[in-house]
Amino acid sequence: MRKRLFASLSLILTLALSAGSQALAAEPLDRIVAVVNDDAIMASELEDRVIQARSQLARRNIAVPDEAALRSQVLDRMIVEQIQLQMAEQANMSVDDTELNRAVRSIAQNNGMTLDRFADALEADGLSLAVVREQIRREMLMRDLQQRRVASRINVSDREVQRYLDQQGGNDNARYRLGHILVALPQSPSPDQVQAAQREARALYEQLQDGADFADLAAARSDGSNALEGGDLGWRDAGEIPPAFADAIPQLNVGQVSEPIRSPSGFHLIKLQEREGDARKAMVEEQRVRHILIETNPNRDAERAEALAEQARQRLASGEDFGRVAQEVSDDRGSALNGGELGWVRPGQMVPAFEEAMTSLPVGQVSQPVRSRFGYHLIEVLDRRRQDVTGEAKREQIRQTLFQRKVNDELETWMQQIRTEAYIDNRLNQDAG
Repeated sequence: MRKRLFASLSLILTLALSAGSQALAAEPLDRIVAVVNDDAIMASELEDRVIQARSQLARRNIAVPDEAALRSQVLDRMIVEQIQLQMAEQANMSVDDTELNRAVRSIAQNNGMTLDRFADALEADGLSLAVVREQIRREMLMRDLQQRRVASRINVSDREVQRYLDQQGGNDNARYRLGHILVALPQSPSPDQVQAAQREARALYEQLQDGADFADLAAARSDGSNALEGGDLGWRDAGEIPPAFADAIPQLNVGQVSEPIRSPSGFHLIKLQEREGDARKAMVEEQRVRHILIETNPNRDAERAEALAEQARQRLASGEDFGRVAQEVSDDRGSALNGGELGWVRPGQMVPAFEEAMTSLPVGQVSQPVRSRFGYHLIEVLDRRRQDVTGEAKREQIRQTLFQRKVNDELETWMQQIRTEAYIDNRLNQDAG
């Protein structure tokens, strides 16, 4: 890093000298405003970022702080960014050009522009696409580092998701068409009667899981008043659902039958026939996939990781078992123990490069080495299916909300920690001359 610092200083000096004596008289030489471990932040870099910050504040109709406060605020952010970039470099992390280009195109599209129009708009604001591209690359590196160091340690439990659902409600406008089978209990049942009814309900549930027709079974075995209608309860608003069923029904997929639910009247099996309203049907294509990961780390750069991945691919091409090779060489130890199996994967669960390669693969074919922020993957899709995930989708949305809340809290603490552990010499308020 010192070599890079010295090279930067030499370049600055060369540029200053080449500007001629008149320019030297008009503009002071660039100076260091902060030293961060082995790197330096220059006054010119700070000035560029201050201009950007001032422009962003103005666009959002936010009052711009006084100049000294703004420069201090911006420099503090630059210091924390520099620490993170250093950590990413030490870990041999990099951003693949394909992912970077995809991110740039996405930003342009989100602004309703083609890439060429986006570049023109930047130029009109005094920026170049190359400069913005580098800023995006840095942001992606820092995001990936935060994922490794912070987000990977955070977990949201099912209990937390359920507590959020209980507090927020969220299904008030949903309507459900339900099927119902009841195994009745007498008033004040004995323990033996409860156990017998529970066994019967469980047996009916197992028959339904084995493919029995719900309406036929309801007509034949249900103790409910609607048994002769095949157990059809019709459409019910969320507020009309009995409390005993209220937790289970929103989590069911269409066509799914609940586990036996106990109430004072007996044991119930509930089938979700249809739904409408806020909890609309959500269909996704799932892919059952396995992979081998050769990661990059401080002792293995990207070139070496790619070579090792290619060696593993050649072993597979020669007929070696995927699971055995995964167990031997994959750096994803969690999946390696299961032969590289990741189970059923849904859109958005994998990093973009992995997902793009996975989606384009024919079933049963092993990919070429695929570069992601974690390293190089060999990917095989074992099967594909379409799945109704409406109930799960809502829970997953809540889980992501809670996850991001935790990440934000933890990230702030982590940034304070890495700042404390770094060597920082802030020279902003020192005399430049």
